[in-house]
Amino acid sequence: MGDSLRFQVPPLTMTTEWPRPDTCLVTLAGELDMDTAPLLADYLREQTSSGPAHLLLDLAGVELIAAAGVNLVVGTLRNEHGIRGQLRIIGLPANKVVARTLRLTGVDALLPVHPTADDALEHLDRVNRN
Repeated sequence: MGDSLRFQVPPLTMTTEWPRPDTCLVTLAGELDMDTAPLLADYLREQTSSGPAHLLLDLAGVELIAAAGVNLVVGTLRNEHGIRGQLRIIGLPANKVVARTLRLTGVDALLPVHPTADDALEHLDRVNRN
């Protein structure tokens, strides 16, 4: 994969990679709650300021996702908050905590979800070929 940037705000670590020039992959580890969601929003705004076509958000390492985190995911899906790129969620259903929260809130039905970043990239390749 391409360049990588790591930023940590306890209890959340955010790492960015660019597997392709038009695809931003942000991997999270830790807790996504009312304290960390605004920091993540700022981080995503900064990382997607170049206008990538796709934003892959890897939630496999998220241990807790609270309402503020769910709201941020939904806002990101709708390209709100100045965060750019078509959102795809990575790491589900393997992360049962996040998968359950998104299912209980009904948000999972709105999101394109992939088990891995490679799976998401392969899916994007198939879509682009058609």
